[in-house]
Amino acid sequence: MNAATRVNDLIIIGGRLAELMKEENTSLRARRAKDVARFLEDKTALSHAFESRFKGLADKPDELAGIDAEQVERLRGMAEKVHTLMDENDHLLKVALAAHETVVESIAEAVKSSQPGPSIYTRAGQRGSTSDRGANTRPISLDQAL
Repeated sequence: MNAATRVNDLIIIGGRLAELMKEENTSLRARRAKDVARFLEDKTALSHAFESRFKGLADKPDELAGIDAEQVERLRGMAEKVHTLMDENDHLLKVALAAHETVVESIAEAVKSSQPGPSIYTRAGQRGSTSDRGANTRPISLDQAL
């Protein structure tokens, strides 16, 4: 495969990756976390293909010398676009994860606070919780030797 074909393939892969990232970023901004999972497999495959082919070209810069300057500029533009979209995607994913973590922690705290505390006996001899006013909280033990 010649260098011009590889550059053209890279531009096509980058374009597909950019479109996918735009869709995922739109879903993240709209707080549609369920939609994000459907992008994962394609995003991973396209990212790996883009990265490996880009690295292959970067390792042989002399091959780019014979390629049309316009095509090289399109490749640079596509690489910048993909990089920008990936940075944005990284930020949006971190925000979404932090939001979900906050919600889960809030739910856990609500469940924990709704659970009754340990029971004790009140001064009137009735069973109550540690939050009851006037509760006798001193421990009582019986001497078994009697």
